[in-house]
Amino acid sequence: MIKKEGKTYLNWIDIEKDTKALAHKLLQYNFTCIIGIANGGMIPATLLAKQLKIDKLLSANLKSYQEDKPRDGAHSTKDIVKVISFPSWVDLKKEDRVLIVDDLADTGLTLQEVIHIENNTFEDKNDRWVYATLYYKPKTTIKPNFTVKEFNNDEWIVFPWEN
Repeated sequence: MIKKEGKTYLNWIDIEKDTKALAHKLLQYNFTCIIGIANGGMIPATLLAKQLKIDKLLSANLKSYQEDKPRDGAHSTKDIVKVISFPSWVDLKKEDRVLIVDDLADTGLTLQEVIHIENNTFEDKNDRWVYATLYYKPKTTIKPNFTVKEFNNDEWIVFPWEN
């Protein structure tokens, strides 16, 4: 990890170490399915699927927009989250416990949208879906059930797959 000019640059070693730490917290839950939030959450979701020995890995694509234009720059609580694609609710109803994975809970708007989808999909919610991110910021409106590390609200996190 390198900090430079208000940005924190994570490397692959950071991601692997933190994903293992997250997997250790999740071992006891017997997930039957993982949904990675594209784009950033797909790599941690894939690593977690291997570490937790979960064969069913799906993706959901949600995109943040500012004033109906793709977001370019810092997240804002005024962002609009649009669902581009999401796994079929018919398939998800068959799953006993689903793990939703993203890289970072920044504003919390993405997780908020997924929780909205969950609430509209299941009448008998029963905590079937569990939310995990590698990292989070304290200002997030939705703190995931599991996370590894907190970053300062003003830090811009640069992941190795963004370089």
